[in-house]
Amino acid sequence: MIPPTGGAMGPTTAAVKPPSSLRLRCALISCGIVTILAAAALLAVALTVFRVREPAMTMNSISLDDPPPSPELRTTTLAVVADVSVRNPNVASLVYDATETSVYYRSRRVGEARGPPVTAPARRTVRMNVTVGVAAGELIGDPAFLGDVASGAVAVATATRVRGRVAVLGGMVRRRVVLEMNCTATISVADMAISDQSCQQRVWLR
Repeated sequence: MIPPTGGAMGPTTAAVKPPSSLRLRCALISCGIVTILAAAALLAVALTVFRVREPAMTMNSISLDDPPPSPELRTTTLAVVADVSVRNPNVASLVYDATETSVYYRSRRVGEARGPPVTAPARRTVRMNVTVGVAAGELIGDPAFLGDVASGAVAVATATRVRGRVAVLGGMVRRRVVLEMNCTATISVADMAISDQSCQQRVWLR
């Protein structure tokens, strides 16, 4: 017996497609996740590369210029020259205000001077000289100074302060910087040479 042909076929299963609104929502969520991850990566790079780093100040030398001839020692002005370098490790320029330098003898300030404003380019080092005038009369009036001169050596101290500001990420991150360099040195009375120079640096980021 031959089975009948052309009979009704059994039911078939067709693939069900998600609604177009659901597909759009999934695409938007995926794009949002990618955007958030990319933004986080860029922020991490920015905070690493563009973060404000501490500048470094170096006292290259402290020297004493030859005093001008004067018939009266008390009216003579001694010129103490501080040779300072400041290195800017940041990716943006560092703008410094006027440099302040003071000279001390036995914890008493005997001279001070201000240097001009300076701009340190990104990742560069700038060098500046600050000359401080010290009135000899200020020293001669101190009995301890005459004793130091008789011994052949006079110990002095210098304090240099530099205030500046740096802005990175297009000005989004702004910090103020204060550098301070405190040094001690010994002046030889015989040849007016500087020896035994020692310095300490302090940096503040605000």
